[in-house]
Amino acid sequence: MMHRRAQQQGFTLIEIIAAFTILAMTFMVVLEILSNSSANTIKSSERTEIALEANSKLAEIGTTIPIEEGSVSGDFENGHRWDIRMVPYEISYEGDTVMDFAPIELFHITLTIRWDYGGYQERVAEFNSLRAVAADFAERP
Repeated sequence: MMHRRAQQQGFTLIEIIAAFTILAMTFMVVLEILSNSSANTIKSSERTEIALEANSKLAEIGTTIPIEEGSVSGDFENGHRWDIRMVPYEISYEGDTVMDFAPIELFHITLTIRWDYGGYQERVAEFNSLRAVAADFAERP
């Protein structure tokens, strides 16, 4: 009669090492996901702030910032810099009627916002819009 080996209880060293390896890899993946999530949240917050600043500055055009050809610039309270460029916008007309003038003038507005990112890199966001102004008939010949 052969002696049976006593049945082993517990895990072998290789099983324990494999389990720890799987646990460590899973933990690294979870940390990477959390890190990316945090970075994306910061970027989203930053872009939302820039969009709100742009909306606010574009709303000032025609009220506190006159609509006229040229450029104006300044700084927001948080240090972000803005620059507005306004140029006349011509629309091609292919109709039968000859038009010497239009009752409105259009201006192409370009708002550029610049800010420092991480202290060493500058970021830029550009927003475009069209604004209509009643034509000044006094300037017409």
